[in-house]
Amino acid sequence: MFRKDVILYIYLQLLNEQLNVDKFTAVLCPRASQPIAAYDEHVLVSKFKFGILYQRFGQINEEELFSNMHTSAALDEFLSLLGQKIHLKDHKGYRGGLDIKHGHTGDDAVYEVFREREIMFHVSTLLPYTDHDPQQLQRKRHIGNDIVAIVFQESNTPFSPDMIASHFLHAYIVVQVLEPQTPNTRYKVSVTARDDVPFFGPTLPNPAVFKKGPELKEFLLTKLINAENACYKAEKFSKLELRTRTSLLQSLVDELRDKSREFLGGSDSPSAPDTPKSDGGGAGSRFIDTVRKALTARVRSQSVDNNLINAGTQGCKKSAAPQPPPSIPETATPSSGRSLSKSSGGGKKSAPSSPVSSPDIQSHRTTRATMSESDDSSLNSVDLDAAVYVDSDTGLESMSSAETTNKACSVCLDGEAGGRQVDQLRQEVTRLKCDKLDLLRQNVTCQQDIKRLREKELQLKSDLASASKEILRLRELMKEYSGGSGGEGSPV
Repeated sequence: MFRKDVILYIYLQLLNEQLNVDKFTAVLCPRASQPIAAYDEHVLVSKFKFGILYQRFGQINEEELFSNMHTSAALDEFLSLLGQKIHLKDHKGYRGGLDIKHGHTGDDAVYEVFREREIMFHVSTLLPYTDHDPQQLQRKRHIGNDIVAIVFQESNTPFSPDMIASHFLHAYIVVQVLEPQTPNTRYKVSVTARDDVPFFGPTLPNPAVFKKGPELKEFLLTKLINAENACYKAEKFSKLELRTRTSLLQSLVDELRDKSREFLGGSDSPSAPDTPKSDGGGAGSRFIDTVRKALTARVRSQSVDNNLINAGTQGCKKSAAPQPPPSIPETATPSSGRSLSKSSGGGKKSAPSSPVSSPDIQSHRTTRATMSESDDSSLNSVDLDAAVYVDSDTGLESMSSAETTNKACSVCLDGEAGGRQVDQLRQEVTRLKCDKLDLLRQNVTCQQDIKRLREKELQLKSDLASASKEILRLRELMKEYSGGSGGEGSPV
């Protein structure tokens, strides 16, 4: 795969040195070649439709060309040379816009399969004729929307492309029959096209006269197909094609990007933290699952840390004797516990926000709750030091005693509530341990993948350096070849 990427990079650099490939994104999804191939094959045309106009002697305007009701023996002979006459009813091949069910576009048409390409001819005399319509819009609706048309002449009559008003017709092949219905039947061929249509082959011989036979059929059908392909490069069609190709390319890029993101497991929609890890995501899926695990463990650890901070602030040191009462008088409260305010910067006890209202107020002794040994062992199992959280300021302790809600401390609850809290902490620590082991295993896998990718990167750099040297060598050879052949005349 990487060898192919290097070859592609060299090929793009040879095509255009200013081409920037730094923003290219790898396509990482199965069966990605199918939409890419469909995009490339969109420009390949295998079905063509061409118009055939019948010009009698002296007809010099559009209305006269489209108003010919009947054919001639010479025209029938020429049509049999181009293709086979078919019935449109229930026709199975390419219909070229003709009605094959109800017969609204006539009963017969000329159809041919040439080198795996289907060709339908819109013959003016085979399309329905409308009375009292000098423009014959039903005929012009088909032939006027073709890109290339054949003008068949029975005698020497001038033809000018300006005679037919059409936005689509860009090229004409004028065929004049010589000595029709004889063993020496020949056809004189002329070609005309608009100015912005590039040259297309095969080249007309000199003189441009063909005998009736397969050689003429080969030449005309090839000329017609090449003429339509060349007309697509004209300004009118090239702008339309560019707009269509741009839209298709943008749709292809969006489709491949979405499929690659879906294949790697990187969905845009937020997933729950407990989403199970997918099995078929590959390295990209493992990486995303690792990040999810890490974020989940971080959230859980923060919740445990907050619980431990609150518990440690209330009291996590063991005391053998009761502490002396504080010298600062405080307002008595009916609850069994009260909180003393601390300054967030120094940690000293501050005076109450309200003055003493009565001399009968008695000071109460505060007791420091002791932490169980199971809590201490749980903290040590996750490598957390309780001393770190003793003097931490949670932002709630700076409130005065008058503004603080009078609630009992969480560690001063009864034994049953404390036991439940300890069990919850133990379960939380166990989950954190499992997540930690899982992250370690995934970390090892990621490290191995990174090592392999680095080795591939070094190999690619080496291949790229060799390729650059080869490009320089080829350029020198091209310069030498150009300089050597500059003074010599090119052979004809």
